[in-house]
Amino acid sequence: MDLTITNEALTYIKKRLPEAAYYLLTADDGSNQYSAGGGACSVGDTFQVVGVKELEAPYDIKMENSQEVPFYTSKNDTTFFEPGMKIDFKSNFLQLKNDGGMMDGQVTTKDATKNENAAGISGDIKGC
Repeated sequence: MDLTITNEALTYIKKRLPEAAYYLLTADDGSNQYSAGGGACSVGDTFQVVGVKELEAPYDIKMENSQEVPFYTSKNDTTFFEPGMKIDFKSNFLQLKNDGGMMDGQVTTKDATKNENAAGISGDIKGC
């Protein structure tokens, strides 16, 4: 799986997640241990970059990139990905795009390096 990361996006990510050894590109729809939000209306629509110190299952798919940054994702998340995946930083927001256009114009970041329950998530999933 290939991923382009612009210099501006990488600078922003590293500033927001300074302790991260690895980065995860994952959905933010309540479907994984790093996601607090979502519900059916956000499946495949909202994404996040999570900073972690160690990789955990199911995040074992490396996303090759020219920046040589350790980005990983899961098999479940790849169902949303299409050719031309790109993380950019525009108008003060991370943006996730592919060859078909914008996937998420406000990608969030989560710092899971603080030894909290997967970034301090309570387990409550809120509806749409």
